[in-house]
Amino acid sequence: MRLSPSLQPINTINLTSLMDVTFNLLIAFMIIAPTLKHGMKLDLPEVSASNLKPKKSLMVVIRKAPEAGEEERIYLNDRRVSIEELTENLSAVYEKKADQDVLIEADRTIPYELVAQVLNAIQKSGVESVGLVTEPHRRK
Repeated sequence: MRLSPSLQPINTINLTSLMDVTFNLLIAFMIIAPTLKHGMKLDLPEVSASNLKPKKSLMVVIRKAPEAGEEERIYLNDRRVSIEELTENLSAVYEKKADQDVLIEADRTIPYELVAQVLNAIQKSGVESVGLVTEPHRRK
């Protein structure tokens, strides 16, 4: 049995539509990626303050415990660390770059004692400039 010319099997793959979808996804990710800051949701305190000049700083994030009975989590530039490791890592960084700032982002429900312990660990590492990150005050 012979097939008509329009019903002959095609032995090639048309990649045009696949390439279009791929480039559209690439463009979408290129637009969205800069807006993604952290994979962590923080509820920062709100205060009325002026914005600081943007500068490349080390970020210390203190996140509340995901479940009851667990400890709060401390991150240095997206890497989970203990308070002792925080001091060691910051000391190593500041031996190379002594002019870098440290910014602390802490959830508003974090106990003050933990924030004080983190500040103490940062001070022990030799850091001289520390800032606290907050949300701008929303008028109601």
